[in-house]
Amino acid sequence: MYFIVIKMKKRRSSKKMVGIKCQCQDRPFPIEKKTAQVVQCPSCGKVYKTNRDRRTCFDCQKKSR
Repeated sequence: MYFIVIKMKKRRSSKKMVGIKCQCQDRPFPIEKKTAQVVQCPSCGKVYKTNRDRRTCFDCQKKSR
């Protein structure tokens, strides 16, 4: 009888530090998220979501230029 010896690879332990975040990845100032509003365009009547102050849609704004 012949016995085959299989070498098992040793599992390497991960050197990653879990749960620790590098300071270079932090933002210097927090980002202010604006909420999107549902708006209806007064000229064409299209309903869309935007966070802009203007009430006209993108298509009507291009036409008015």
